[in-house]
Amino acid sequence: MKFLKPCFQFGFMKKFIAIFVVIAAVSAGLYFGKSQGQKANTASVLGSQQIASITSSPPVTKVGIPTHLSIPTIHLETNVEQVAQDAQGRMDVPKKVEDVGWYDLGYRPGASGNAVMAGHLDTQTGAPAVFWNLSKLKKGDQIIVTNENGEKHTFEVIDKQNYPYNDFPLVKVFGPSDKKMLNLITCQGTWDKASHNYSNRTVVFAESVE
Repeated sequence: MKFLKPCFQFGFMKKFIAIFVVIAAVSAGLYFGKSQGQKANTASVLGSQQIASITSSPPVTKVGIPTHLSIPTIHLETNVEQVAQDAQGRMDVPKKVEDVGWYDLGYRPGASGNAVMAGHLDTQTGAPAVFWNLSKLKKGDQIIVTNENGEKHTFEVIDKQNYPYNDFPLVKVFGPSDKKMLNLITCQGTWDKASHNYSNRTVVFAESVE
């Protein structure tokens, strides 16, 4: 069952299915392929049972749509693109490798729940992309999201994990939460030329300090 494109793309009927696809998509691939500049196309091995506990859609919130991401520790300032699903029902990727993509069928940064942003690790040529230095983040580092209303929401890194791409904690990363979370995802690990895929996914978990 296919879910998303290269390096990070994520399908569910209504919002439930939307979160499922975006989630499963991340485990399938979050990158631009290094092999002859081709993107990866992988099939997710995740079953629907793994997201069975995600039963509700993101609640209506007054929090604005994110437009800018700042991570001072790694000197990152970048635009946030809204990404939904492509024609195949997978989470789409940002149009620019220097931007991050926020899955707009999920939670908004600054609202209760797990808001998710994903970014490429590298480009088609292997050059660094927006989240090249994401793995350098440590506990206590701050992440600032500015929304369409000019409001800033500050998050603090509380954890960083590296998961095999086919053993991704869907609910933990994309599911509901009574906390205001922002989770950042990119590829990591070993590049497999045969499958056009990285072996792991790095996730930085950050909690609102507001």
